[in-house]
Amino acid sequence: MRLVRVVATILVLVLATYALWTVYENTLTPAALDQGAVNTKPSPQGVLSPTAARALKAYGGEAVWKNATTVESTVTVGGLLFQLKGAGIPPHAKITVDIRRPHTVIDPVDESGDIGVLDGFSVSIASPGGVILEQRADAREHLQNATISTKWDRLSLVYFLGYAFWGYYSLPYQLMRSDIGWTELHDGVLQVDYGTNLPVHSRIQRFWFDRSSGLLRRNDYTPVAAARDARAANVVFAHGVSNGISYTSKRRVKISLGQYGWVLPFPDFITIDVEKWALR
Repeated sequence: MRLVRVVATILVLVLATYALWTVYENTLTPAALDQGAVNTKPSPQGVLSPTAARALKAYGGEAVWKNATTVESTVTVGGLLFQLKGAGIPPHAKITVDIRRPHTVIDPVDESGDIGVLDGFSVSIASPGGVILEQRADAREHLQNATISTKWDRLSLVYFLGYAFWGYYSLPYQLMRSDIGWTELHDGVLQVDYGTNLPVHSRIQRFWFDRSSGLLRRNDYTPVAAARDARAANVVFAHGVSNGISYTSKRRVKISLGQYGWVLPFPDFITIDVEKWALR
């Protein structure tokens, strides 16, 4: 009986924790609070909105990102999505992105030690010695009809993770790009139109930033390469600091009940834990 009571107590605590997180995330965070009337006019080219300027400053400032070229990181990625897709990268993989163009290197991409590379919409896999083993020029088109149950081969995995991490790591620099359209819907909330020439989760996405610190709290999108109809909320749980520059260190991608709506506390669709991060 004592064991039953202990197990029951643990279950109650777990459920209570999830309930509190659900209430907090869906009612008290910047993504949930009523923030006033919605603006639909995009910012003029080359002009940062107040939210964009605050965010850029929070992540190191304009000069830092204009002088940088790459982000180097060590990450552990997991979650339900990769179980459903039957593919994933090993823990503590090294991911390096070029912040100025969609170029990502994942080392290794699997237990064999092979290296995955995304370059725009093209992907390839090379041996540790540099021999090209596989390549695909139309990775985006290859995944256009993907569903949540569609299995991934290694090239599809490289494409998905390659463009995803390029987007996550290059975000502060993206705010200054002339080929990306940003609209400040209201204070703390930016909506972006990436157009059709960049590999991203979905063309239209929404970002919520803390109105005091300027740090990112949530990013909503439709991960077309994973499932065409899914509504994802990429929630930032923690930030780290490297050489004085803040970066997102813990993300959990949740399923949203509706576009930009309430999120479910579990399961974790994707988990991202950044163990090392450096801007070069």
